[in-house]
Amino acid sequence: MGIIRKLDANIANKIAAGEVIEKLANVVKELVENSIDAEATKVDINLVDSGMKSISVTDNGKGMDESDAFLAFERHATSKISNINDLFRIQSLGFRGEALPSIAAIARVDLKTSNGEEGINVIFEDGRLIEKKTAVINQGTRIEVTRLFYSTPARFKYLKSPQYELSVIVNLVNGFALANPNISFKLTNDNKLLFVSQGNDSIPNLITQIYGPQVARSLIYFEAENRDYHVYGYTTNPIVNRSSKNYINIVVNNRLINNADIVNAISDAYEQLLPKNRYPIAIVYVEVDPLLIDVNIHPRKQEIKFSEKDKLIKLIKNIILEKLEVTNIYQKPSDDFTQTKMAFYEESIKDYDKTTLDKKPVFNKDNFESSGEKAILDLKYIGQYSGTYLLWQNEVGLYLLDQHAAAERIRYEKYLKQMNARNNQIQELMVPLKLELGNDVVIVLEENLDIIQELGIKIAIEDNQILVFEVPNWFPKGFEEVYVEAIIMAVLDDKTLEKSMFIDDLAKLLACKHSLKANHYITKLEAEELLKELRKCERPHTCPHGRPIIVEISIKQIEYWFNRVI
Repeated sequence: MGIIRKLDANIANKIAAGEVIEKLANVVKELVENSIDAEATKVDINLVDSGMKSISVTDNGKGMDESDAFLAFERHATSKISNINDLFRIQSLGFRGEALPSIAAIARVDLKTSNGEEGINVIFEDGRLIEKKTAVINQGTRIEVTRLFYSTPARFKYLKSPQYELSVIVNLVNGFALANPNISFKLTNDNKLLFVSQGNDSIPNLITQIYGPQVARSLIYFEAENRDYHVYGYTTNPIVNRSSKNYINIVVNNRLINNADIVNAISDAYEQLLPKNRYPIAIVYVEVDPLLIDVNIHPRKQEIKFSEKDKLIKLIKNIILEKLEVTNIYQKPSDDFTQTKMAFYEESIKDYDKTTLDKKPVFNKDNFESSGEKAILDLKYIGQYSGTYLLWQNEVGLYLLDQHAAAERIRYEKYLKQMNARNNQIQELMVPLKLELGNDVVIVLEENLDIIQELGIKIAIEDNQILVFEVPNWFPKGFEEVYVEAIIMAVLDDKTLEKSMFIDDLAKLLACKHSLKANHYITKLEAEELLKELRKCERPHTCPHGRPIIVEISIKQIEYWFNRVI
């Protein structure tokens, strides 16, 4: 007798359920997706004990008749697919017919539904029908899930604290609302209202509810399209940022998805505008013909395969870059004077709707250009604080300028321009520099002499010594040895030596080494010259590492601090 045997249906169903239902949020996701597919305009999610005791989802969708109510609990029974070709033009969120049977295999499921003509109530437990009766219910569906994992108690060990599980569900519902702004969602836990959306298509209002008014005031609307894709959405002014990429949301044809390439494209657009490991808050909507994507590549449909993905990535990155180029990013205290957290320097937006933000941006090309000449206002120098911050004023308020960050930005852009120039002027050293960096460095350096030469540095190696005969003309006097050593070490440390990235990193490194430092007092003339040079920069608001250069404190803010506000 063979050792291979067919699994019992009950065991097979529980195994299959484990592939779909791993945590409480999976139940909420599957049920809400069914409601959305049923064309509901209102979806209520009610939890008891963060969903550990009960999860119920009620909608006003199309509902089902008696036969469909039973078929919904059959595995691989679906209304979304009728032939093989339908797999290539999926427009619904659910399509595999796995949700209800997977949940019912490991819980008690009480379903009440009506298509407007008849109402039916069926109860399944452990994958088996245990009760059927008529129900009085408005058109739509209500599903309550209790005793989740009661027949598979080992699954409970994978659940975390009720607070954590609740936070995951809240984040999930936030995503559903952003992906479907035309649907009203309500979430309660133990009869406490946690979230409600109006379903009025206002994405900025949703962002206000989810992330707060400070984020909403910083929104930048973008929109672009090519032959295959139409993209639009909102991202934040660089000063409003977070420490996680999780605040970048991607919606494709109303489906919230994960896609590292799109997230990275958005992050890359903020290069030098954000400090390392800081990210914007963004919502990106992608509209595309279903034939050009494959939503059937992930067990929980959280990832999508795109046709012509590179063109989509380029489209998103370029439109965000374009918008950021005309965005002014002074920092200032929040308009809410009871807070001290820094926010963007911009006017208050009273009505957070797409039309207002799109047609009447706070800063546009008519008001500001990408060069510092237009971006930095007229300022009068009034002094220096702590040997680090230069103080300026005008009729708007008080401005603090970080002298090291400003000097770093100025030198970075100058060095980048010089290193990318093909006609680098060099200077011959009267007495060659001698560098002793160790024999290990010398051995590796011999393989990279051509890269050093391209940067305008002429060196030779003799007896484990590095002799420097010529250096670029833009090297600051007295810093030749420091710069040559920094460049050599940068060449040896670089893993890819991809030229544009290497040159950019090198410019940042050298700019930091010789820039005006903190705790160094300078004269009024030096301060004014620094501001003059900063005005010539393409991105005068942040240093090359993304730190802010200028902070603005409005007169109203100062008057509030001194109780002079009427």
